[in-house]
Amino acid sequence: MNRIYRQLCRDHKHMQQLLDAFEHLLQELGRRDRDPSTLGLILDALDYISVYPDRWHHPVEDLVFECLLEKPIDNRAAVMGTMAEHRKIASATRHMNTLFYAVANDAAVVREKLLGAARDYLKLQRDHMQRENCVIFPLVEQHLTKNDWATIQENLQLQRDPLFNPGLKRMYDALHEHLIEPACPLVATA
Repeated sequence: MNRIYRQLCRDHKHMQQLLDAFEHLLQELGRRDRDPSTLGLILDALDYISVYPDRWHHPVEDLVFECLLEKPIDNRAAVMGTMAEHRKIASATRHMNTLFYAVANDAAVVREKLLGAARDYLKLQRDHMQRENCVIFPLVEQHLTKNDWATIQENLQLQRDPLFNPGLKRMYDALHEHLIEPACPLVATA
């Protein structure tokens, strides 16, 4: 299995952990006795999603998927739709950032609007990853060759994931700690 492909798979596992934590933090946000850092952790999670998946993971996937589209595959529409969805996810992430920064700045945000947008966002992200994992990644494994991966590698300067490689970015330390603390029920076991 190619190194880039393994990284994309790891990214999905990490994103699932982050989305689970985000969902848990949303539940905590409504509690009166919540940890005061909850909103900050939500903002950190959204910032991370803006930085890493939108600026590295999805562009890498797009390169891989473009290469896949040059192959004789049956499900071209799913690949092209998934690539288009990357832009939709980036836009949805910006919208979530706007809503939660408004909350952080004490602006009036209707609770149901906030929670509804967050539920839609989580569904969009999870459905997207599920489609990639079950439909597109198997096509990638089946059709891309060593030469294809070499070409993709030439087009990339791999960067390390700042959340799951501690020390690269101090700004994600609190979020990383929240995800890996032993008592945290949010860490995925898959």
